[in-house]
Amino acid sequence: MKLPSAKELTKGFLAKGLYGAGIAIALSTCTSLLSVQPAQAFYWPEDAQPNSSRYDDAWDFTCTWDCGVASFEAEYGGHTVHGYSSTFFDTLPSSEAEAKEWAYYDFWLPAGCDGFSSNFARTVCFDTAFLHGVGAWQYFSSLYWHHSDDDLACHVITERAAARNPNAPYVEGWNNRDRDLASLGTCR
Repeated sequence: MKLPSAKELTKGFLAKGLYGAGIAIALSTCTSLLSVQPAQAFYWPEDAQPNSSRYDDAWDFTCTWDCGVASFEAEYGGHTVHGYSSTFFDTLPSSEAEAKEWAYYDFWLPAGCDGFSSNFARTVCFDTAFLHGVGAWQYFSSLYWHHSDDDLACHVITERAAARNPNAPYVEGWNNRDRDLASLGTCR
C-alpha cells in the first residue's frame, strides 16, 4: 500500500477546518521486515515552518546523501526522488525544495527533532527518521533517553549500524553516511 505524505494529509485536514493537525504513519525499516506502525496524530503550532536554521542544517546533511533521482528496480526503494520512494508514496516531490518541505512535516515534526539541544542531536534525529522511519528513530532513541542529547545521538548511530544487514546492497554507503554523521559530533 502506498501512503500519502504527512504534508498531503495535513492539507486535507486544513481543508476540513482542522487547522494545525496532521497524521504521520511511521514506517520502520530497521529490520528485514517492513512494519507499519500505528498512526499517530501530531499537532504543531500554526506558525511551524520548514525554513528554520535548525531544520536547514539537518536537511542539508540528509540531502547531501539522499537528494537526486535514482531508479534501480532491484533496490529496495525502487524509483526514488530526493529520498522519497515510489514504493511508499504515490506522489513524489517535483523538486528538492518540495522534498525539503514534505520532509519537515513527514519526519522532522513527528520525530520531535526540534526539541533537542544541539545541532548534532537534531541532525541525527532527522537523518534517522528520514532514512529509517519515525518509528525506528523513536525505538532507537528510547533506549538512551537517560543520556545527554549528544550521547543519545551517538548511541542511535551505533544502533542504526547494528540493525543493518551487513550483506545488504549499499551497506558501505550507509556505513560511510553513519561515519559522516558521527563526525558532526563527539562520538567515540
